[in-house]
Amino acid sequence: MTAPRKLGIVLSGASGSLLALQALRLAHSIADWESHLIITEGGQRTAELELNSQQRAEITALADHIHQDRDLAATIASGSNALDAMAILPCSIRSLSAIAYGQTDRLSIRAADVMLKERKPLVLAVRESPLHAGHLNAMSQVTQMGGIIAPPVPAFYLGNLSIEDMTRQMAARILQLLGLDVKDQRQAWEPPG
Repeated sequence: MTAPRKLGIVLSGASGSLLALQALRLAHSIADWESHLIITEGGQRTAELELNSQQRAEITALADHIHQDRDLAATIASGSNALDAMAILPCSIRSLSAIAYGQTDRLSIRAADVMLKERKPLVLAVRESPLHAGHLNAMSQVTQMGGIIAPPVPAFYLGNLSIEDMTRQMAARILQLLGLDVKDQRQAWEPPG
């Protein structure tokens, strides 16, 4: 029997906690992946503001493994036991900048750094608007290091979706970028006609 592949999900302090919940729901339905969740201090506070208690409980219930952001001794902090793919969703500018400039004083950033040095998929769903040159420079830096910047942009071509459906579509797109088979969970563009 093959060991499941390891997916890291980080919920950082940017607005959009529902994205992490949707990604965990989707990943939970894929048999050959196990999820490793990190909730940053800012992510915890934002989730308290954006999600109800049932949704917050579901986030932790869906995770196969939960790591504390201050635990730099966690297995996923080492390239010898790295994740197979990782997403920070939503990704705050603080997390983006820390990754771009190697400030690995938290597990979420150290694990992202490991993904880059081991040349494994890392997607940052940067959630900020408008952007200034410093934000863009950090995005460019992460891209040059091999990361993927994928802001959670709604698929307006799908018509009038609920927030729930819209965030599920965005989460599925991010998981697809990481190599998870979610084609049955997302709607692809189809020209009218």
